[in-house]
Amino acid sequence: MENFRESDEMSEDSMLGKWKSAPPYVKWPAAVIAGWLVLILLIQLMNSMSATLSMPTECDEDSMNCFRLAHDGTSYASGDLVALKFNATLEEAQNVVETWFDEGLLSSVVSVEGEEMIVIHGVDHTEFWFFADDVFISMECNENQVELTLHSQSRLGKGDLGENLRRMTGFHADMTTVEWSGSACEG
Repeated sequence: MENFRESDEMSEDSMLGKWKSAPPYVKWPAAVIAGWLVLILLIQLMNSMSATLSMPTECDEDSMNCFRLAHDGTSYASGDLVALKFNATLEEAQNVVETWFDEGLLSSVVSVEGEEMIVIHGVDHTEFWFFADDVFISMECNENQVELTLHSQSRLGKGDLGENLRRMTGFHADMTTVEWSGSACEG
């Protein structure tokens, strides 16, 4: 059996031999993709260490990576959106919100808590870099209607380039197009 160290020649059929003989127009894209994958793995590692576990009561002052739309006056960076209120049951609203998360390509529900006030915690990842953003939707009955409070914030960085506002504007639009049952919310 021949020892690898004894053989200074590399077989052109080996993986390393093929890589060394590959032209630069193959190597550069491969190196860029490999670098991108390493960055994605590092981002995911950092994302997992900075998760928000419960719904915040407000966005930090001067935050550039937080969105909040609420009935209690704590709205932040929500543009001209009006807080959501529907004639529906809590169960109906919960099902619609969970479906919204499930239908998202890069989103998922992390937890659902509460009975009189339901809080759904989801995670939505940005495209390309896959930064994780925590999304909280709370819902409770008030004057026979379901009131929703929306909160979305980035786990990493100082800013989000408007991603939280875009996401929640889309959520807001999706919720206003739902044909709600018109049932009274009791709770």
